[in-house]
Amino acid sequence: MLMKSKLLLSISIVLFLIEPSGAQIKNDTSKRIAVSLDSFIFRLMVDYVSADTLNLNIAEFEKNTISHLGEEHRLIIPILANPGVYEQDNSSYDKFLPSVYHKEPTRGSPFLIPIYVPGLVISQSYGIINKKEYRYNYDKVTGNLLLIKDKESPIAVDRELVNSFCLKLDKGGYIFMRVPLINSNEFFQVINKGSKYSCYKLFKNIFINANQKTNGYVTDGKDYDEYQDVETYYMVDEKKEEWSVFELNRKSIKKTFGSQNHAINKYLKDHRYDEITESVMANLIEELNK
Repeated sequence: MLMKSKLLLSISIVLFLIEPSGAQIKNDTSKRIAVSLDSFIFRLMVDYVSADTLNLNIAEFEKNTISHLGEEHRLIIPILANPGVYEQDNSSYDKFLPSVYHKEPTRGSPFLIPIYVPGLVISQSYGIINKKEYRYNYDKVTGNLLLIKDKESPIAVDRELVNSFCLKLDKGGYIFMRVPLINSNEFFQVINKGSKYSCYKLFKNIFINANQKTNGYVTDGKDYDEYQDVETYYMVDEKKEEWSVFELNRKSIKKTFGSQNHAINKYLKDHRYDEITESVMANLIEELNK
């Protein structure tokens, strides 16, 4: 009886040791599959935004200086009759007495793009949503993907159902993905993604109220409300599963990768006259992933 008890105890211990090992193998396999799927989805979206030019009529001015009429943050399409052109009025309401304070139109925008554009959406189960009647935008304040269909009102897509998405411009576009290693609740714009290194940007946008004050003689502060962008860049070491925040300058890049990194030093030397932009970072990551 004692021998039988010892035998059962030995079997239990062996099973206890085997089970975690099996679970570890299962977790590793699931992780590899997810990484492969993410890589496939990324390449799919790169091909989508790199396709033939679409005639969206987004002027360069609108891309770089997105004006927004209205002082409230709403999920609506920002419509500009004359982008960037506003009438200057220095009179009071009765058009008689001159005013000492005039509030200017709101600057900036909570929206990434001034119009809704075509795109691809990848669900959490890796289903591909590609409907021609859908148009998308990104809300930098809330971090939500916005969707509009035909002439219906825009809606914020349930972020829990979305794995990644891309927005197509007339030239190129934006790709957003979840990066659980950094923060699984946010969508990060992909600067470049590879097997060794990846680079992302996180958009944040804050609303700042006008704070101008005057005593009739001296005026101080801003006479306009403003949507102000806050952009943070992340570098991910895919092999070590580590990430770090960096800035778009040579000093920060060297600090992030290590000052003795030969590949980084060579690339920066070869491009010593180039301004460090997102395009330069994308090319750098491409070189490091070879």
